[in-house]
Amino acid sequence: MSQSTFDQELERLLAENSKLKEELQEVRESEERFRQIADNVREVFFMISAETDEILYISPAYENVWGRTCESLYQDPESWLMAIHPEDSGKALATLETQFRTGDEFREDYRIVRPDDSIRWVSVRAFPVRNAEGKFNRFVGIAEDITQRKLAEQAMRKSEERFRLTFEMAPIGMAITTLDGRFKKVNQSLCEALDYTESELLKLGFADISHRDDIDFHLSLEQKLAYGEESDFQIEKRYISKHGRPVDTLLKVAVVRDGNGRALHFNNQIVDITERKKMEQQLFHDALHDSLTGLPNRVLFMNRLEQELKRVKTQSSYLFAVLFLDLDRFKLVNDSMGHLVGDKLLMEIARRLESCVRPTDTVARLGGDEFTILLENIENIDTATKIADTIYTALNVPFTLENYELVTTASIGIALSSHGYDRPEDILRDADLTMYSAKEQGKARYEVFDRSMHTRAIERLHIENDLRRGLEREEFEVYYQPIISLITNKLSGFEALARWNHPTKGFISPTNFIPISEETGLILPLGSWLLEEACRQLKTWQIKYPQDFPLKISVNLSGKQLREITLIDQVERILTKTQLKPISLKLEITESILMENIEAATKTLLALRKKGIQLSIDDFGTGYSSLSYLHRFPVDTLKIDRSFVSEIKSGQENSAIVKTIVTLAHMLNMDVIAEGIENESQLDQLKLLNCEHGQGYFFSKPLSREDAEALVAKSPQW
Repeated sequence: MSQSTFDQELERLLAENSKLKEELQEVRESEERFRQIADNVREVFFMISAETDEILYISPAYENVWGRTCESLYQDPESWLMAIHPEDSGKALATLETQFRTGDEFREDYRIVRPDDSIRWVSVRAFPVRNAEGKFNRFVGIAEDITQRKLAEQAMRKSEERFRLTFEMAPIGMAITTLDGRFKKVNQSLCEALDYTESELLKLGFADISHRDDIDFHLSLEQKLAYGEESDFQIEKRYISKHGRPVDTLLKVAVVRDGNGRALHFNNQIVDITERKKMEQQLFHDALHDSLTGLPNRVLFMNRLEQELKRVKTQSSYLFAVLFLDLDRFKLVNDSMGHLVGDKLLMEIARRLESCVRPTDTVARLGGDEFTILLENIENIDTATKIADTIYTALNVPFTLENYELVTTASIGIALSSHGYDRPEDILRDADLTMYSAKEQGKARYEVFDRSMHTRAIERLHIENDLRRGLEREEFEVYYQPIISLITNKLSGFEALARWNHPTKGFISPTNFIPISEETGLILPLGSWLLEEACRQLKTWQIKYPQDFPLKISVNLSGKQLREITLIDQVERILTKTQLKPISLKLEITESILMENIEAATKTLLALRKKGIQLSIDDFGTGYSSLSYLHRFPVDTLKIDRSFVSEIKSGQENSAIVKTIVTLAHMLNMDVIAEGIENESQLDQLKLLNCEHGQGYFFSKPLSREDAEALVAKSPQW
């Protein structure tokens, strides 16, 4: 080879070598950049020889993921594979073996077990690298720690499973609905509540099965959820079942959004509260209605009365009326026939009262045998009185109950709104007052309220308050009206009468305070005091002024006293305390009181008679119904009412009545006292009829204790 040729070849080789050096340098620099990248990322980079399975390179991240040193892997390349979790190793090793043999790219997720037995999930991806001849000689790959992602996926699956189980097995209705109100998913509880199958509901939307009055409100709330104004809402809502049955529900709706906050769908919880609503409605009804008759009770009546008063305030010409109705002698029905019959009578009366008024009016039961009626929008008082007349006509038709035929009457008080009431209780009070006025006028009638009744009621209230204080302050005195023997014309005893000497009003008539004491129950302490004072005083006179025939004292018993279970013991205690012999005491009971409860009264009278106490029927002749029962009462004396004595004349009707009473009494071994004797003519007639005793202003008016004692001391003869 010539020198020039050699030189040329040498220059070529040197040029090629220089280029090779540059390429080699570039490769080295490229590998260095790769190594720097691989050494500083979280993922594990690796390079494996396809021919020897030797680890050519492993990045430092291996130590954080596998928990082993890189050096240990270089020394034992199989430690990479041996760290695979036993449950995943078969699948992973099979994939690696197949891919290494074929030289295909592969990807596999599996678990590894670290030396501390902790578990990590890795995602391994590798691809072959081929040489210039196209033969692959190594695998390059990356292993990523996906433990957190796998745990999140597991948690998500568990959450989804829990949601699925909760959704499907929930005892309440659940549904997922689209933003436009279509059902996407429903559970069995909702299907059962609405009588639909799942497939049927999934073809519908909430609007198809909602009560039409509830749709708009529901839709407006869902729009607020979709626009982000609210996160959830809860309402009561009505659905309509497949068969048209209303279903009351408690609906809670929440919106579900994606990661960007965009609304996806609604989650619905639907609790069937139909039975609860029924119970609430029943409780509400019961709270406002009488349990026996089904009529409105006091609470509802007062509420409607208040509404009527508001109408009066806005409409000056508007007029309404309140009727307060109380049955006459209803207690007698309960006592004689039992409460079962009494309750049935009240129910029948309720129905008749309802038939007497307009649909717009209200009939209520306040309690016991008290009823009220609200007559709305009436023209004048005549409308109310006509209704009262209609009620009397309806009640006059006999009631047939439990094989009994009953006729009842009622006393009615009527109050008009024209008196300028502000409170419902005031007009009801005045109707009640008027009803009592009707009772006092003879029952079975109605009265219309006027202002004087309220004035009298206030006076009665003051008397009641004064009466209570009067008992505490010992303002009462006993007055004694002489009872004269019409045979001997001598004093035979006294009737003890309570008199009230008020510190500012002076003497108050018994006609003013005795009825009030009866109504309030104050007659019990008053009657007990009167009995004890009278017995004590008579015993004093008997000791101080002894006579061949000891004086007797007569004391009235009220109806409340007669019904007291402690009456016998009380009388016996007073006799023992005062040391008065029972034969010297005569207890007077009015005829009407005896007839209220014949059996109970007879039992009490027998017990008193057994103690040796004498008994008298007061005001006899005013209640003819007792004639047929007279022989059953253990009575010593009949007291002829003053109404017969005042008109007694020879040959007149009253004289015949008195004669009949005297004759009847003598046939039953009773004596007779005539009360209200005011003149000698009456006295003469009574003597002719063989009446044994008499009392009245002809002999003496009631006397104070001092005047009565003077009379006893003088022992006059009339």
